[in-house]
Amino acid sequence: MLHPVTPKCRYLRVPSPLPVSIVILTLNEQGSLPGCLRSCSVSDDVHVLDSGSTDQTCSIARDHGKQVWTNPFRSFGAQRNWAIDNIPTRYDWQLQLDADEELTPALIREIASVIVSNPQHAGYFIPNKLMFLGQWLRRSSGYPVYQMRLFHKQRMRYQDHGHGQRELTEGTLGKLREPYLHFAFAKGLDDWFAKHNRYSTQEVEQYLCQSAESDWSGLFSQDRLRRRRAIKAAAFRLPCRSLLRSLWVLIGQGGLLDGRAGWNYVRMMHCYESMIDLKLKAARHAASASSVRP
Repeated sequence: MLHPVTPKCRYLRVPSPLPVSIVILTLNEQGSLPGCLRSCSVSDDVHVLDSGSTDQTCSIARDHGKQVWTNPFRSFGAQRNWAIDNIPTRYDWQLQLDADEELTPALIREIASVIVSNPQHAGYFIPNKLMFLGQWLRRSSGYPVYQMRLFHKQRMRYQDHGHGQRELTEGTLGKLREPYLHFAFAKGLDDWFAKHNRYSTQEVEQYLCQSAESDWSGLFSQDRLRRRRAIKAAAFRLPCRSLLRSLWVLIGQGGLLDGRAGWNYVRMMHCYESMIDLKLKAARHAASASSVRP
């Protein structure tokens, strides 16, 4: 069950330093890392977990006085678990970010109010503001979309799911209201499309492994996060899925109101969803052909 933070907590004074350890995941992030590090300056325990950068990422982190750890990247879930298990963080509460994400003053105040209350939750989901062409894609991104970012390191593990990860814990979970900023296009569109080509393959593999585990009751859940995940799983069974999704984002979610940036983002996501559809069709065809082959 998810438990939101009460609004009155957001205005408490931020402890200095913030008693939260921050781990930043990087791979060739020399353009994004300085901004991320500046936004994390409220903590005196910031670590960079790199997975093999060939640019100046590690040098930038060390120039900012941060300790750099290295571990080959296998998946987001594995990398986040490696950070939990191997980085000797100063505090029990840990905040994990990607280098293209930045904290805001309002989110820092909310995190501080949560931590000083000695919470018993295993972790907190945090929404993010997706930024594109200098604009927040409020409607076309489906805001709020939550990620497990703040957690107690003794109470949380991650498991891989599709191209990302999901939380693995027996503890209760909460939600924060204030978002962090996500600059997902900081490396340019070539990088975005290359990543989403890989992501589409991982999404298909995930679906084929767990297609029988759809959460049908979740479609009617009052919990927005559970409902979103259930809709995503159920949508794989729909014909013309990528087209229907694009129409829903543009009209149902009001993505058209995000202007040109929103329209372009929806076009890009349509390409991504179309890749998933084509790869799923190809995988099913290959499986069918192998089953009838003598």
